[in-house]
Amino acid sequence: MEKTMKIQKLLPLQDRQYNDQQGQPRVFTSLGMVLTDGIDTLFAEATGDYARSLVGHLNEGDWVRVQLSMSVRDWQDQQGQTRYENKAYISNIK
Repeated sequence: MEKTMKIQKLLPLQDRQYNDQQGQPRVFTSLGMVLTDGIDTLFAEATGDYARSLVGHLNEGDWVRVQLSMSVRDWQDQQGQTRYENKAYISNIK
């Protein structure tokens, strides 16, 4: 999906430590932001080296053309109910 959106909130770059499936330590890098087109508002994040390349080039209040990829995950809550969450990832932003 590609949309023109305003950066409503720009979060700092984050590096999060985790262990992969083989137990090896890894780092997940992300740059999160809240985007709006005046009707829809969403949270999306750029990841990895691409996230690092955006630091210093974006500001809150900027209007950007953003390409998003969306996914959904499901999980069981404490009551055994299936819950869903949408995730939006930034694949390109100009």
